[in-house]
Amino acid sequence: MQSTPNHLAGTTMLFRALDAAKNWRALGLLIATTITAILITAIFGFIASRFGMGTMSVITGGLGMIIAMIAFFTGFSAVGILLMDEAKLNPQRSILNALFTGLATLPRFVGIVLLETALAVLFVITLVVVLFLCKIPVLGTLLYAIVYPISVVLVGMTYFAILFVVNPLIAPALWDGSRVMEAWAKLWQLGKTQLIPVLLNQLVLGFMVFVVTGILLAIVAIGGVFTTGLSAMILGSEMGGSSMSGILNGLTAMMMGGGSGYAMSALFGSAILFAIVGAIPLLILISGNCLIYLQYVRHLDASDLEERIRNSVDDLKEKANTAREQLKQSTLNEPATAMPALTCPNCYADITDDDVFCGSCGHKLK
Repeated sequence: MQSTPNHLAGTTMLFRALDAAKNWRALGLLIATTITAILITAIFGFIASRFGMGTMSVITGGLGMIIAMIAFFTGFSAVGILLMDEAKLNPQRSILNALFTGLATLPRFVGIVLLETALAVLFVITLVVVLFLCKIPVLGTLLYAIVYPISVVLVGMTYFAILFVVNPLIAPALWDGSRVMEAWAKLWQLGKTQLIPVLLNQLVLGFMVFVVTGILLAIVAIGGVFTTGLSAMILGSEMGGSSMSGILNGLTAMMMGGGSGYAMSALFGSAILFAIVGAIPLLILISGNCLIYLQYVRHLDASDLEERIRNSVDDLKEKANTAREQLKQSTLNEPATAMPALTCPNCYADITDDDVFCGSCGHKLK
């Protein structure tokens, strides 16, 4: 357990996250990654539209979404790796190196999602079993009086631990080189022992991101109003008119497929501005989470918990395989269903498939 001065030092260290706004390599890579993902989606969407509403259209569109997601998360991980190097005060690696490392990290993210899902299922199953035990007459009522408050606290703490500790800090753990089980065990241990300090740091980081976003939006809004008004007076008709409404009409016409070259330039410049305004707060958020991870998690020893989690997942897999084998065995041992006997529709006497008339009542069958 860290002392109060250490917690204050960790909170003060979060201000280093503001330096991420000056990391032009990470900023450019994040914007380029987003644009690449959008272009891939648009290209595959256009190709899919040429196939109409058939199966090939769905396959092409789905393939485009998968490729776009891989491209985006590879670039996102590369940005996180660059910011992790900056947080650790290490020399910055090349962008190509960061991209390859980010691509290699993707399977670990998939493993984290699968592990989190498996543990959530195991947690819910355990809670359901305990609640079923509370249905025991007389004893169940007394047991529920103990189970209810404990389950309320456990579910609430688990929710906050996953939302504010595990999910925000799992990516920095993987970017730092931790294995899937190791990363999860460390963060789960942190959630049990230092949940409140980490929550406070997350709140401070969120407030910092909120303030920075507000400042950036105010800068763009004030500068945009002044520049647009000045452009209306100088460029006049080329911008769509000599008033603010005329320029807005010109931009609207541009988005509808018309408009002048100035309107096109203004629209393009606005897109760049909003891309930067959106990327800078995200960089600060990523860098802040890397700093929180380095402050609280990196040197945490959770080897025992890692082994228990690994055993729990293995037990869950074994139970699933056993249930599947039992189901397969019961299907093989199930006797074949006999064909229903043929009967005469008139007297319900037994007949064969070759009979033309019923042997009992003479009813014509064919």
